[in-house]
Amino acid sequence: MYFDIIINPAASSGRGRQNGRTVISALVMEGVPFRVHAPKSEDELICTVRALTTGLTEDRNLLIVGGDGTLSQVLNNIEDFEHTVVSCINSGSGSDFARNIGIQRDIDHAIHKLVRKPEEISLDYGIVRSDALPPRRFLISSGVGYDADICEEAGRSRLKKALNIFRLGKLVYVFIGIKQIFTRHCPSALLYLDDAPPIRIGSLFFAVSMIHVYEGGGVPFCPHADPEDGLLDICLVKSMSKVKLLAAVAAVYFKLHTLFRNITCHRAKKVKIVTKVPQQLHIDGETPAKVRLAEFECAGKLRILK
Repeated sequence: MYFDIIINPAASSGRGRQNGRTVISALVMEGVPFRVHAPKSEDELICTVRALTTGLTEDRNLLIVGGDGTLSQVLNNIEDFEHTVVSCINSGSGSDFARNIGIQRDIDHAIHKLVRKPEEISLDYGIVRSDALPPRRFLISSGVGYDADICEEAGRSRLKKALNIFRLGKLVYVFIGIKQIFTRHCPSALLYLDDAPPIRIGSLFFAVSMIHVYEGGGVPFCPHADPEDGLLDICLVKSMSKVKLLAAVAAVYFKLHTLFRNITCHRAKKVKIVTKVPQQLHIDGETPAKVRLAEFECAGKLRILK
């Protein structure tokens, strides 16, 4: 086994570099050969992934030392899915993907399992098309509305960067989430699931299409999502009273949010949402634009080694 290690030094507020050193030390102890890539910018990361996954005739093992954002960039720039195998280390501030597939937080233990008892799985990934952006792949989830607004505000938050130093960055999502309940304006919308007639929504709080159970630092919006079934799980939340929304936010951590009448879960291969007013879109937690139309599709498989 041979690994190409891609390290994002900025992951988890700068701990990515230290995590990279720990990974390298663990691989040396295991006697596994590797090559290290430490891109200094997003453009360099894109070029690195494309170069590593172009023209392959045998499997290439990429070991990603970074968070969900780094993994999303890797996914969007793989050229050959047949021969590319991706592994990751739980080293981001959110690390939802690592959590979803059961990667241990202890790096030495995770590397030991990866080398001594590797397990390959084939997981779904999605693609989102919109009226404002070129198509983008997503690994965990993509949606519009409340959760996207939280991601956008958290991305600008200085408090998150400070709390990440103490591994408390997820608290920022809680604070912003409560604030957004009282400030968010909810437009009317249409939701299309495969070829079924549209669901008319008088006041949309948010809609998210998920591959996995958890997003946003461990929030299980779609408790029954299966990343191997070739389908998207959709959590649709229509606006309700502030008190009920606060209760629903608390209930989601116990996977009880669907007890609320205005919260429903659906399953489909393709999803389209059209909103009266442009809404913030998130793609694996990144918020590149506001859109009025977004189409989500379960598009393919990614080979994962864990």
